[in-house]
Amino acid sequence: MKIAIVVLKNVLKSTAYGIEEIFSFNNKLCKSKEEEEIETTFVGSEEFKYFDCKPFDERIVYDIVIIPPMLKDRLEELITKELISWLKFQHSKKALLASACLGSIVLAKTKLLDRKKATTHWAYEEYFKLNFPKINIDVNKILIDEKDIITAGGVTAYVDLCLYLIEKYFSNRTATQLANLLVVDKGRESQQSYKSFSTVFLYDDKEIKELVFWLKENLHQQISIEDLAKQIDSSSKTFTRRFNKALNISPIKYLQILRAEKAKELLICTNKSFSEITFEVGYFDENSFRKLFKKHTSLNPIEFRKKFQQVITT
Repeated sequence: MKIAIVVLKNVLKSTAYGIEEIFSFNNKLCKSKEEEEIETTFVGSEEFKYFDCKPFDERIVYDIVIIPPMLKDRLEELITKELISWLKFQHSKKALLASACLGSIVLAKTKLLDRKKATTHWAYEEYFKLNFPKINIDVNKILIDEKDIITAGGVTAYVDLCLYLIEKYFSNRTATQLANLLVVDKGRESQQSYKSFSTVFLYDDKEIKELVFWLKENLHQQISIEDLAKQIDSSSKTFTRRFNKALNISPIKYLQILRAEKAKELLICTNKSFSEITFEVGYFDENSFRKLFKKHTSLNPIEFRKKFQQVITT
């Protein structure tokens, strides 16, 4: 089996080499005698100091093309017409295209992901919705398989991708053996518990920005849409429209997410009970807030604290 690993100037080098080494470990230590050996090749448009790259040559057809995690800076200007053409050619010859993290931007540029489901790093959800509206983006998933294209989420999801490919094309036994050798969990499904909520203003609205800062400092209060609208001398309807325009989210949902994020912080950094935390973030119904928290993180509070809490000494 021939796998191409696409290398651009802003590739995260450790991940590109990591992909190569995972398949090398598989060949040397894990695959059965009946299973095919995996041959990896770095492919790029020019020579790199750290990689021995082959050119984008349409005389060579690969079984799988993987685009590793990339840095966002200058990524779009590095996605050349030559690269897009080569990816489309490989796809037309039945090569499976795959990406990890922001490698998904390269696949998005080919338009081969249009009308398909895909995932990427959770921090770039809004970027995808704005720039690639035809893609059904779901950043809660670690990995999405659309048969001819596979996308994986965050930076370390390249490991999930490699293990998944080995299981898909070879066997569960081999993939499990490799995961055990690497001491990693196989079959992670969700990015949701890792997500942090970052405020990205789509439009410059000074009053809404100031109101958002106020919200973050006053989550413990009982807050209504009417109260918020009065702070900027606006009707509830006009305020909601302005808020949606600035942040692409309703004020109610935004407030719910801020409260869930604050609860995550308190679960990680304190020994407070979830009942105390519920009250501290402005809720009085613990069961209701527990459901909201699980919807936001995919974990209940006990599971979340167990997974992420720092050691708290008293």
